Amino acid sequence: MDEKKVLLCKRKECADVDIMMLTYNHENYIGQALDSVLMQKTDYSYRILIGEDCSTDRTREIVEDYYRKYPDKIEVVLWEKNVGGLKNDLEIMHRCNARYVASIEGDDYWTDCRKLQKQIAFLENHSEYIGTAHNIRCVDEKGNLLHRDFDYYYIREAYIYGKELAKRQKMVSQTASMVYRNMYRSWNQVEWDFYENCGINGDLVGQVLLGIQSEVYFFNDIMADHRRIFKGDSWTAKSVNKNRVYMEYSDTRKLQEFLKKNYRVTIEEDNMWKNFWEESKIRFLSHSSLENLKVCLQMVRSKGK
Repeated sequence: MDEKKVLLCKRKECADVDIMMLTYNHENYIGQALDSVLMQKTDYSYRILIGEDCSTDRTREIVEDYYRKYPDKIEVVLWEKNVGGLKNDLEIMHRCNARYVASIEGDDYWTDCRKLQKQIAFLENHSEYIGTAHNIRCVDEKGNLLHRDFDYYYIREAYIYGKELAKRQKMVSQTASMVYRNMYRSWNQVEWDFYENCGINGDLVGQVLLGIQSEVYFFNDIMADHRRIFKGDSWTAKSVNKNRVYMEYSDTRKLQEFLKKNYRVTIEEDNMWKNFWEESKIRFLSHSSLENLKVCLQMVRSKGK
């Protein structure tokens, strides 16, 4: 059992929304992330659930300072040793007991002080939707705007994300944009075990499961900035210029099998392997590296399995 210290929120009643915030070595950014939540002008009560994963910089000190200032709004899990993103994530998810859940990582920040009000009010008035999302900007470590979509989250008009997009395993938007009904309260052990053991990007799994169950409304408002950091411990730094084709193919298969078994959702698979195979070939032909060759061989071995 990993040791942890919990600074409990002093709020006595359950909040309307729990805001999950995972942080590790974010001393330059965590204050801005927290301030962007605390600036919210909303009729709805909120609690910030912070998972501090034994940072080696001043992140923990900063988080503890904020807790002392806002003990009725913040709850903190302080790990005694680094447990990694998944375990930290699961701990915070299990602590969510509000009707709604929002997410923001310790190096991102919200830019609209009415974000929570807009998204929760919409869900309060539209019971047919399970969640909401919105446009985000991609910025660098100093907050400077990167190019318009940065290959990940292009600016789009309002739309509805539902079962067909979820079946194609598309994401709604970046996690800082999401506010949704708390599905974790109804998860059975199979769903918790899958999330813990599947090894798939947690943001993708969560958003697909929302879309399988109901619909997510996407606002065209830009209400958050997602920071892309190309050094250190960030996901971007670890994945930039890496060939993830086989990993994405493997993740797709795992998620498809789970959806078919537990949600009776069957996904058309005829062209899936072919599409990933073509992508792996294109990458190898454009750059004949050992990494790209390895991915091609992995795709060949996976055919028919």
